[in-house]
Amino acid sequence: MFQYQQYYGQFQTARGGWTGLPKWARTLVFIAAVPGLLLIGLSLVAFLVSILALLILTVPVYQVMRGLVGPRGGNPTGSEVTNYDSPGKRHVDVKVID
Repeated sequence: MFQYQQYYGQFQTARGGWTGLPKWARTLVFIAAVPGLLLIGLSLVAFLVSILALLILTVPVYQVMRGLVGPRGGNPTGSEVTNYDSPGKRHVDVKVID
């Protein structure tokens, strides 16, 4: 809890310093921050474009492979399913008591 109060105090100090600046100084700080904000926006756009390129390249290949190989009978891993049902199986109900 003490650390939260410490961080909140630091935030209030920074906010007080920001609001204590004259309007023209805040405008200059904002203008200096614009290139960084633009770079952040461009990096987000580049990330989204790379994800889109990944999907554009892989989805058609996946569909072709799925068409050639075919579905595996509902088992997504493609491995054989072992049937553990036996004639002597029992159903056990369990109740956990605290």
